[in-house]
Amino acid sequence: MSNEEFTTEEERPQRNIWNLVLGIAFLGYGSFRLYQKSNSTETDNFGIILAIGFILFGIYDLYKYYKGQ
Repeated sequence: MSNEEFTTEEERPQRNIWNLVLGIAFLGYGSFRLYQKSNSTETDNFGIILAIGFILFGIYDLYKYYKGQ
């Protein structure tokens, strides 16, 4: 193997599998909580904001995974 092959493999960005797992988990949990809050008769603003925060953090983790940071 030449040095060129080693440098191309080293230059590839490493994908962290935990970003994928946590992104899916946060997105799923946040969506579930938002669904529960939207179907309840009580208005719980903090719960809705927290669920949206989980969804956004899940999207951010998935973005980091697919970007390759």
